[in-house]
Amino acid sequence: MWSSLWSQIVDLSIIVILLRSTTPILLASLGGLISDVTGVTNIGLEGLMLVSAFTSIAVGSVTGYWSVGVVSGVIVCVLLSYAMGFFHLKMKVDIIITGFAVNMFGSSVTIFLMSKFFDATGSFNPSGLDKIPVVNIPFIQDIPVLGKIFSGHSLMVWIGLLCVAFVFVMLYRTPYGVHLRAIGESPQAASSLGIQVHRLQYSALAWSGVFVGMAGSFMSMGMTGMFVKDMTAGTGFLALAVVLLGNRNPFGILIGSLIFGFAKAVETLLQTIPNSPIPSQFVQMLPYVVTILALVVYAVRKQGRQIDSLSEASTGPASAAAPK
Repeated sequence: MWSSLWSQIVDLSIIVILLRSTTPILLASLGGLISDVTGVTNIGLEGLMLVSAFTSIAVGSVTGYWSVGVVSGVIVCVLLSYAMGFFHLKMKVDIIITGFAVNMFGSSVTIFLMSKFFDATGSFNPSGLDKIPVVNIPFIQDIPVLGKIFSGHSLMVWIGLLCVAFVFVMLYRTPYGVHLRAIGESPQAASSLGIQVHRLQYSALAWSGVFVGMAGSFMSMGMTGMFVKDMTAGTGFLALAVVLLGNRNPFGILIGSLIFGFAKAVETLLQTIPNSPIPSQFVQMLPYVVTILALVVYAVRKQGRQIDSLSEASTGPASAAAPK
């Protein structure tokens, strides 16, 4: 078993699996980040990804164009995100309840539509599907090591990496991003400065739908080429954990996504080893064990920061009053 695992590590197959596993977590986490900085936590990432995954492959299989499928999945996610904003911001429904409603809706409506339109129950596997293309970089793809690392990955992998820089610039280098973060710090103070709080929160949810839509589209049209009932398997909840673990920073989210992607990659490799003595149920636990450990690290780190701030507050006046 270990020799088979080591051979896949040596020939850099784990790099391909790592980047493929990281991309949906990364894109969904970026979507969760943009809404989270405005004080609206998008709990419905799981349901949005499911709806996007089904819409993308359904439209892509009918039209024959992967790009049309991806755009359709993104549009549906944006509309659902606006609906979440309507119920939370306009109707004053708690965002947690709204998010869980979207998760349940995504799981049930995809099963219903798959049965209604494609006469399928557990999975929908269209023949001749135009999948998201793989990018082979000229010259580099022929270099033994560099070719494995930088070439032969799905286009959505590169889009995901570019989105990290895009979100960082948008949040920290533009007036729009300053306004979004100001709303998250204090909506009342932002409103007193003339910032349209609800309008920007709607826009943040729309951006969240864009990135989550791309994540769901990649799962069905890039990773597998099929739609399976509840195929996200908790990826949306992992993305929520990554938002916390990454300290609400796009580059921190990239690092957190790579950690979770590595756990997913190890899970995939262990499941492909023939006659593995490790039970499959234990292997499938790995990403969620990593989630629990990551949240423990986040809680300990947050508690440490609170202790430091309290100690600074208690020693500040004393040091200021001390005679010189």
